[in-house]
Amino acid sequence: MKASSVPKKKPTAQIIASSLGFLTIILLWIIISALHQNDIIFPGIISTLKVFFSLFQRGSTYFILLNTIGGLILVLVLSFLTALILSLISLKFPTFKSYITPFLALFKIIPVPALLIVFLVNFKQSFIPFLLTYIVLLPLVYDGLYGAFISINKDLIDELKITSKLNLLMIFKIYIPIVSKQVISTLLQALGLGLKVKVMSEFIAEAPNTIGYELSYGRATLSMDIVFAWSLILIVIVVILDAVLVNYLGKQEA
Repeated sequence: MKASSVPKKKPTAQIIASSLGFLTIILLWIIISALHQNDIIFPGIISTLKVFFSLFQRGSTYFILLNTIGGLILVLVLSFLTALILSLISLKFPTFKSYITPFLALFKIIPVPALLIVFLVNFKQSFIPFLLTYIVLLPLVYDGLYGAFISINKDLIDELKITSKLNLLMIFKIYIPIVSKQVISTLLQALGLGLKVKVMSEFIAEAPNTIGYELSYGRATLSMDIVFAWSLILIVIVVILDAVLVNYLGKQEA
């Protein structure tokens, strides 16, 4: 039976469950803000939305978003290129994979606060979020790419080796398209994790003109509505990225 002839299940139950979950969050927000009755401690939905929309009327908001999100994309590209090179070398030379495994394992297990302390002493504030995010994302992207490449049918790889030599054109025209589903999934996961790490490091390092700095400013001035508004912006960004991931995986499985 062809895949196209199999009837698709209607995601009605999932949509209802997600809607109920969203409404529950809104209800909890209303209850908690009503209990406190103090926007300094826990701002309500209306005051948060007012600040949320007012942020988009400021030209500096778009520069801040570009600085944080654009910087994240730059780090992700660098992580992808580095991980691609390392994974290809690891496929060619298994001993090289054994050599870099301790380094990647160290990047995974070393406490982020410890890295931040070291970086705060040795690097500029504006550079720290980029470096920390790169260190966190590199092992994730490497594992995703290496796992995707080794999942390619061995007979196909042997045939490709016979017909042509391994080069950049062959990598981007043949290898990556074969494992595009795993690669895109890995990159989108890295985007979500990278956004959290970058904003957190911006917050602690107080990197200027970033979302993390705006959160730090809101905390310092007891402007919790600003903190909540920027957090809402981050949630919207993460939801969009998650929707892209679900939509892409759905098309691949169709």
